Amino acid sequence: MNKFKQCAYTLLLLFTCFIASPFIIHRIWKTSAFAEKPAASAPLVVEKQDKTEEASVPDSQSETLPEGTALATTADGETQNEAAETTAVPAQPDIFAESDLAYFDDALFIGDSRTVGIKEYGDFKSSDFFCTEGLATDKINQTTVDGKTFDDFIDLKQYGKVYVMLGINEVGNDHEYVLTSYRAIIEKLKVHQPDAIIYVQANLHVTSYAENGVITNAAIDDINNGIASLADNKRVFYIDINELYNDEYGYFNQSYTNDGIHPMGMYYTQWCEWLCTKTVQKDMIQTSTETAE
Repeated sequence: MNKFKQCAYTLLLLFTCFIASPFIIHRIWKTSAFAEKPAASAPLVVEKQDKTEEASVPDSQSETLPEGTALATTADGETQNEAAETTAVPAQPDIFAESDLAYFDDALFIGDSRTVGIKEYGDFKSSDFFCTEGLATDKINQTTVDGKTFDDFIDLKQYGKVYVMLGINEVGNDHEYVLTSYRAIIEKLKVHQPDAIIYVQANLHVTSYAENGVITNAAIDDINNGIASLADNKRVFYIDINELYNDEYGYFNQSYTNDGIHPMGMYYTQWCEWLCTKTVQKDMIQTSTETAE
């Protein structure tokens, strides 16, 4: 009987050493390896944030990607710095000057949820807004805001300035297709708003924890580069809000956001103040053109 118990214990010991131990070690390694980086599904459409809400990193994200969004592929093991520095966005021209809030009285803002934030929390109370959460370039003609279509808005009156900020909801789609749709919007604005200065705005970066297989700052920069190419610096101008909100690594600074994608409500006033420093006057455009000639 003693020999039988001895054999049984020996077999149990061998099983533990050769079968169970590798599995246990693997589980310990896997748990520790992924515990370092918070998991997030990176929403593209997020509800508006409270104006007085304090900044914090969420434990999880529950929003889903818009229907029809394709997954973008990224290299595994990419570091944060590599992701932020993959694509350089073109420098902005030296034509910008500072204006007061009255500059935006004859402005139309077109955009998604971030533009909704400017509308609700910003200082441009006399501006018009065609914006809604999840707005995309290829859906703009099928979208209504306050019962009006995009065509209704741009035929409503003649604007002095039009601001466009789109693309984040399509960052996982084919970028050439997105830019084709974006270009069509700009060309339409030129026809319907012949006297307006058009500003194409870069898409805001996301925080490091908001990046995933679809949303990355490298992909956002690629979209932004395409948007920048639409600017002729005569009538269409590119402005990049990321210079205001980026941290030292090129990510959206976590102190400004609760979801990694949108500024908290209290920081939209800061956004508006920044826009006041990126204005173009028509006489400045004329002088710049004459100098170039």
